[in-house]
Amino acid sequence: MNTDEPTIPAAAARRIALLLAKHGEELARHIRRIVRDDDTAQDLLQETMLRAWKAVGRLAAGSNERAWLYRIATNASLNHQRSRARERAALGRHAAELEATRETGEGAPDAADRAGLWAEVARLPERQRLALSLRVADELDYEEIAARIGGTVAAARANVYQATRRLKLKVRDA
Repeated sequence: MNTDEPTIPAAAARRIALLLAKHGEELARHIRRIVRDDDTAQDLLQETMLRAWKAVGRLAAGSNERAWLYRIATNASLNHQRSRARERAALGRHAAELEATRETGEGAPDAADRAGLWAEVARLPERQRLALSLRVADELDYEEIAARIGGTVAAARANVYQATRRLKLKVRDA
């Protein structure tokens, strides 16, 4: 038996199974209307049920289970949509930068410069590297960065600041 896997209390498992049987189909339709993709909707339905399973112990007796599940499903779907929008925006900016450098032929860092910069990023302390990556590549705000790496908003802001400061010094000295 693998001890790394969480054990599911029988009562919670039965309750989630009943909720899925009772509301799963309508939740799947609700999620599909938001994300407009069947495969993604199925993934998000699974994520919704997992989140519900983790929180089912906090659901008060007599609560509106359907509304509770809809809130979880809606939050999961909207988080997915926001994440996709950030990815599309980042890809759009990258494409625009490439197009601008092609048109002007100037300002495009060569492969050695980019490789050197990424090597410097890789040498940053882990928390600074993670915070910088989440801020720059994923365009997360400091609250989200703090939640993902664990810590305060001030610490997330400080890690991004220290990382950019170190990189600026390296680039200036090079």
